[in-house]
Amino acid sequence: MFKVLLSKLRKHSTTAILTAAVLGALYLQLSLLSGELELQRQQYETNVGQMATNLNDRVRLHIRRKSMGMRQTTSTGDSTVTISTPMGTTTLRWSSGQVQNPYGLGGIDTNFLGGIFDNFQSNLPWETQLSYGEMDSIVTAELRAQGINVEPMWSVVENGYLSTLTTEGFNPQLVKFNYVLAESFFGPTRQLLLYFPREGFFLAKRVYLSLLAALLFAAVILIAFFGVQRQGRRQKRLAAVKSDFINNMSHEFKTPLATINLAVDSLMKNGEKMNPERMRSYFEIIKAENKRMNAQMESVLQMSMMDKEELTLDKEWMKLDQLVEEAVDHFRLNVQDRGGWMDLQMAEGSFDFLGDRTQLKSALTNLIDNAIKYSPSAPQISVKLGLNNAHYLVDIKDRGIGMDEETQMQVFDRFFRATKGNIHDVKGHGLGLSFVKEIVEKHRGQITLKSAPGEGTTFTLALQRK
Repeated sequence: MFKVLLSKLRKHSTTAILTAAVLGALYLQLSLLSGELELQRQQYETNVGQMATNLNDRVRLHIRRKSMGMRQTTSTGDSTVTISTPMGTTTLRWSSGQVQNPYGLGGIDTNFLGGIFDNFQSNLPWETQLSYGEMDSIVTAELRAQGINVEPMWSVVENGYLSTLTTEGFNPQLVKFNYVLAESFFGPTRQLLLYFPREGFFLAKRVYLSLLAALLFAAVILIAFFGVQRQGRRQKRLAAVKSDFINNMSHEFKTPLATINLAVDSLMKNGEKMNPERMRSYFEIIKAENKRMNAQMESVLQMSMMDKEELTLDKEWMKLDQLVEEAVDHFRLNVQDRGGWMDLQMAEGSFDFLGDRTQLKSALTNLIDNAIKYSPSAPQISVKLGLNNAHYLVDIKDRGIGMDEETQMQVFDRFFRATKGNIHDVKGHGLGLSFVKEIVEKHRGQITLKSAPGEGTTFTLALQRK
């Protein structure tokens, strides 16, 4: 077990090293982001605490200014005087309603009275001195001053009771911040309860540029990594299948060339002694083998033209049922000679189709030929033509060797051929199904397959009716 694992690690050592490097880079990036987010959280909590520290003084100042405005008398008139100095002209204004003692008590130290009044006010509940709107404005302003631009949920607690200075929808169970604003032996214990429903979004927003950059960086690394891996596997597989293709191509040409060479040698040596019928048989052999090589070269050239997008379809209206019947009849005798059978089922209806008759027939014959090749000694082939509202459906089913899942995933790839070990049971170039797929797609159709080892294969062509 250990030796097998060690062997796999050696075989995929480059992949393992690159994977470890990518994962390490991602871990480091996420660690840095996590640290930055934690720093932002600490700064955020510090700013909230500073807001609470400033809040008490800010509220007392607001209450004092408010009370001063209520006690001052209304001005009955304004006086102005303009003075000129070397620095320029200045206009001074004062109200005749202004008084030296804002508390209306002559001869008494106003600072002393102001202190007494401030202490008295600070011992009164805030809800008796402020409206909710005033308090909310102060809280929001202090948060903005600390750089916190997120909507808060807050409540002022007086001696353990929630006051009317509470945000609508406030939930005490969600409170995160609890600050004591005032604590006096004679006065109330005042607290500020606070939480932010969108706190997580606010913190993430402060590092979102770094987060987006990290995610983009990680995505690029992963895409590049898997792209390189996929390309490497693809190149390795292509090298293997191309080698097989060259070997198969050489073998396929070697056999007819050898046959032609023997026929020509016989004609050259014994041609004068041969009767016309014997000579004709040799010429027919040469012609048949030459036709076979031309067909093989044609399939390669067609795929090359498809690569360059030079293959054009000569479309015309045809009867699809007649085309399928011709393709089946082309192989019927061959199947019968091998002791098998081949049946054709066609649904009732009109099968008018606009397409390239030659190319489409070539695709059908490729599928039927494969069904025969990969069947046992006595092929059993079923061809069915049907239709639905949108498509004409052609099913070609055999009872042959079938395919496993890995083969099904690659069967439409160019040059791919199913193998057993390093031996090809059926000769060919691995271009047939790739060619079929290209032709069907050029007709705006789709080709699918169902197969299982030992149970045969069914190919289905779906061609659009209009």
